[in-house]
Amino acid sequence: MYKDLYEKINKACCYITVFLDDEKISEGTGFSINSQGQIITAGHVITGRFPIRYDDVTDPAVKIFVKFPNIELLEYKVVFCGFNIQCTGFKEDLQLDIAAIHPKQIQPNPLPYLEAVVNSPELGEEVFLAGYSEELVTSFDLDRLMDDNCGGVKEFKEAMGKGYLADLMGPLIKRAVVGNIRRIISTNDAQGLSVCTDSFYTDNGMHSGASGGPVVNKSGTVVGLITQRAITSASQSSDTNLKVPSGSTICLSLSCLPTVNLMRTREAANN
Repeated sequence: MYKDLYEKINKACCYITVFLDDEKISEGTGFSINSQGQIITAGHVITGRFPIRYDDVTDPAVKIFVKFPNIELLEYKVVFCGFNIQCTGFKEDLQLDIAAIHPKQIQPNPLPYLEAVVNSPELGEEVFLAGYSEELVTSFDLDRLMDDNCGGVKEFKEAMGKGYLADLMGPLIKRAVVGNIRRIISTNDAQGLSVCTDSFYTDNGMHSGASGGPVVNKSGTVVGLITQRAITSASQSSDTNLKVPSGSTICLSLSCLPTVNLMRTREAANN
């Protein structure tokens, strides 16, 4: 029923790995929104932590690699990472967990992508979640069984560590329904800026690794991105602070992107 949609999502999702020198510090999912390969993902996928710090995205030793299924490994650079919202009555700005990255080199061929809109999904709408979740394992656990002393095994595992899992496995796609939506609106009169962003829950859980993946409607259009799995209390007498995944996923709409683009345009003009 959704074969064409699933194939479209599969091609446009990518596996992101981030290295500091030779150490992998983060990994996750992203999705391309145009044929030039601009990718939207969660901010913490780029930095390996949240809240996001300025130094995390300006360190020249950090390298970002992107792997689309059946396409050569590409190196990317940050366009923006994290977006702060000033809210009256809060001691600190709210930070949105969203980032955009772009290929370091112009690509000779168009890359697969998904159309994206800034409109949020509706309450009760059926959507599709996609990402390189930790739920995905190689058949028969082959990566664990391989002998590192055999020729080519070490190189194979290094390739998997840089995102070639995208070729071997592809993203995991799940169906879900939007079960809750909450809107954040902030206005900065001094700068003439206003941003409206929706945070919403879906009733299917995605696990670590899927962060930054797309939320897609039945028309094949991206209406949000995955930020984290929802957590709930599982308090017990022996551990009153115990928390476990609830089976839901927290997502963020893309409605902040016009404001981000306006701010970047102003910064470019001033520089």
